[in-house]
Amino acid sequence: MESIIDPAYVQKHFPTLADMTYLNNAATGIPPQVTIAAMKEYLDNKIKAKGSFEKTLESFKEIKSNLANLLGGESANYGFAPNTSGGLNIFAHGIDYPRGSNIVICDLEFPANYIPWQNAARMYGVELRVVESEKGLVSHDSFVEKIDENTRVVAVSMVQFASGFRVDISRLAKAAHEKGAYLVADIIQAAGWQDIDLPKMDVDFAAAQAAKWLIGPIGAGFVYVKKEMIPEINSRFLGWWSVENMNEFGYSERTPASDASKFEAGSPAMIAYVGFKESLKVLLEIPSQDRERAALDNADYLRQRLAEIGVEYYEFPDENRSATVSCTPDNVEELNKDLYKNNILCSVRNGRLRVSPHYYNSREEIDRLIEKMR
Repeated sequence: MESIIDPAYVQKHFPTLADMTYLNNAATGIPPQVTIAAMKEYLDNKIKAKGSFEKTLESFKEIKSNLANLLGGESANYGFAPNTSGGLNIFAHGIDYPRGSNIVICDLEFPANYIPWQNAARMYGVELRVVESEKGLVSHDSFVEKIDENTRVVAVSMVQFASGFRVDISRLAKAAHEKGAYLVADIIQAAGWQDIDLPKMDVDFAAAQAAKWLIGPIGAGFVYVKKEMIPEINSRFLGWWSVENMNEFGYSERTPASDASKFEAGSPAMIAYVGFKESLKVLLEIPSQDRERAALDNADYLRQRLAEIGVEYYEFPDENRSATVSCTPDNVEELNKDLYKNNILCSVRNGRLRVSPHYYNSREEIDRLIEKMR
């Protein structure tokens, strides 16, 4: 089968993939060469006192523009956050909770998308409703059963970190909005491989960071905020980055910014975003549909090979499949250690082997894994 992604593109941007079988993108992605080079150049310039604040601001504008190109919307919809948890907390503590309110989550979530809601529920006297999963998935109907007129927030990961279950976000957003609730999405396990358009999906708020499928550095987090939501969310923390006319340093009464930068309380981790800018450029060299097609082709081929050797895995309807596959080989912990010794990198999550090929992986790498699993 002809490769969906040109091998020359992979060799150019990800040369280290030739030296290992890396199938652990749900943990961290492999940054392209240009990302590392840009971060090194930034540090070299720092010790030589090179660079300007104006150039930094231009770089940040470019990042937000490219996030909009990648995930939908406009630059004004995007603001920086230290990480996914920090982004979700912006929303959790930025809205009001009328008496009798509830928040709906599910039991598949990574701690980044349940601890903030547990905390908000305690702080504001809100009922936390937890949808129970079955065999790695949560049905749409199970969510709907928990949502009512008092639901304030439905918070869910677009793709679940351990099982790989992909939620129909558009359908869930519709169900939430019909009851007057907000749909908040953790998109860290989807952004980068999945073809995403957040405005079309009608997501109210989303958060992620760059270190996984977005193939960037840890510490480059961001939020997406629906345009009409920006004035509705109160900024619990304001700083000099989050106000209009931020370059005016003299004392005066300041006004929060009118775009999503109002949620940026202070200086971002500059070196992380220097790298993230380059990672986004590399991602955008490949159309989103092709990245999704390539990642899903790798995952589907893995499912086919697992079935051939009799290893069970979570099987979901087509619309709920993702690039993450959770399977149950024997002696999974020992197997994963043996794979690591053979330079094949996966993860163990919830007692299952989690394999997460990206768009830059290949069927040959899947075959290599399967041969070691036999």
